[in-house]
Amino acid sequence: MQCYPKLVGVTPMENYKLLLQYANSENRVYDFSANLTHPFFHPLANETLFKQVKTVDGELEWPSGQDFCLHTLYYNSKSVQNEG
Repeated sequence: MQCYPKLVGVTPMENYKLLLQYANSENRVYDFSANLTHPFFHPLANETLFKQVKTVDGELEWPSGQDFCLHTLYYNSKSVQNEG
């Protein structure tokens, strides 16, 4: 059973951060920079590639084939106030 809301959107930010939008209208920010030393994620150190991140069927994906654990994204990100 999933213990977090469905990921519905992602916006890349400066300094390898991701703004995550969830189905419950919650926004969270995840700092991806610590993951860039791992060989699987090292290609994403190219900022142009990193910023090509998308959500596909509730999953986070890059065109180079990387994806990321949704549980980790949610529980290791920080909640941000929704503006508007």
